Amino acid sequence: MTFRMPSLGIRLWVKLAIFAAVGVVISQALHLAISTGLVANALAREQEGLGRGIARLLAREAAEAVLVEDAISLHELMTGAVSENGVAYCLVVRGGSVLASSFRNPPPRLLLDARRGRDQAPLVVLSGRTRYLDLVEPILDGSAGEVRIGLDMSIVESTRRRVAAYLSVLALAIMAVGVVAAFILGRSIARPIGDLLTATDRFDPGGEARLVEPRGTEELRELTERFNRMMVRLGSAHAQQRLARSKEGETERMAALGSLVSGVAHEVNNPLAGIKNCLRRLQREEASGSPRSAEYLELMEEGLERIEDVMRGLLDLARPRPLELGEVWVNDVVREGTSLLRPTLDRRRIALVQADGHGRVIADRKQAGQALLNLLLNAAYVTTDGGEIRLRLRERPGLCGIAVEDDGPGIPPEIRDRVLDPFFSTKPDGEGTGLGLSVTKSILDAHGGELTLECPGRGTCWTMWLRSIS
Repeated sequence: MTFRMPSLGIRLWVKLAIFAAVGVVISQALHLAISTGLVANALAREQEGLGRGIARLLAREAAEAVLVEDAISLHELMTGAVSENGVAYCLVVRGGSVLASSFRNPPPRLLLDARRGRDQAPLVVLSGRTRYLDLVEPILDGSAGEVRIGLDMSIVESTRRRVAAYLSVLALAIMAVGVVAAFILGRSIARPIGDLLTATDRFDPGGEARLVEPRGTEELRELTERFNRMMVRLGSAHAQQRLARSKEGETERMAALGSLVSGVAHEVNNPLAGIKNCLRRLQREEASGSPRSAEYLELMEEGLERIEDVMRGLLDLARPRPLELGEVWVNDVVREGTSLLRPTLDRRRIALVQADGHGRVIADRKQAGQALLNLLLNAAYVTTDGGEIRLRLRERPGLCGIAVEDDGPGIPPEIRDRVLDPFFSTKPDGEGTGLGLSVTKSILDAHGGELTLECPGRGTCWTMWLRSIS
């Protein structure tokens, strides 16, 4: 399967990579700073220890020359020490006076003043851009004076810089490897997540579940396996829900047929009575030789056609059929929804007031007609004999609505949020399934439409909205 990183996945793996890379950079920077500092301190301690050793050795060797006041030996001793181990200068001082030094000229006043009034602790002296570590070692416990040596700290600095350069190169190499590893790790984590996101976008509960191949870490593989199981469960639940809705629709169709039985029986009985009357007249006319047989046969044919139309409407209502959307005139939907109900309305002397309209909608004429029939049956139930039901067309951007208004008692506010729930009914037991409005809403949802309710005081107005064609 070709991996396609969705936009969220790109941001995710980049964030993970940047986060890890920044962590590597910061950790290496801290490591470099700490390591360089530790190295510098170690070098300084080593230089100080070496300098103290030289100072003690010079103090022992200078003791005899100081006692016998051998200035030449002291000078040779001082100048000889300067050439070794980074020693920059040497002084033999007693009572504030310089007995000997490694300088050709008198020692700089800066060096002499630096120790004035101070103890014998190590001291850093800055001369120009050069720093010196000034160390003091007493001669014969200080009774014969003291030896001062200055160590050039540039040696420590140069060594520290070399170590820092080496550590920097090492840190850069580690950071480069860490950054590359971070990006690889980020992609390896985001890739399975990207697969899950792609599968989520493509998931169709009504189709075959496309399982995602587990990959990545153990946790990501477990997540993917659970995601696959979830998709299978959702597909199964969707199939069960679709089956339940199909059964609800079938139940409501049967209930609608039951509501129409009395009116349809009247609609069928009238043509049958006419046909029987025509047959009796034909029998009498045949016996008497009257020429009116053709007229009676025409009346019988009209009656049979009327019965055929009624029975076809009943069969269409009872037979489940798939949704077939197409361009339909709104008036055709109205005729489909009112044709079977008119006998019942006529018997109860309920007037059906219709507004003219010529709009076109995207709909399945049969199923949209069933949705309208369900609304009309509810309106007829709450309308008293001799009352009135009004049909009018409404418009909204991109939608065309068929409003069904009645003069019934209306719907109490406390149950309006529940009227669309399956099996919820305000009718007495045995007089309703509680599925009419639920099935109507399901039909309109399948059409991409809506079902809205208005209660303007007395009466109720249900509007079924279908997508219109401008």
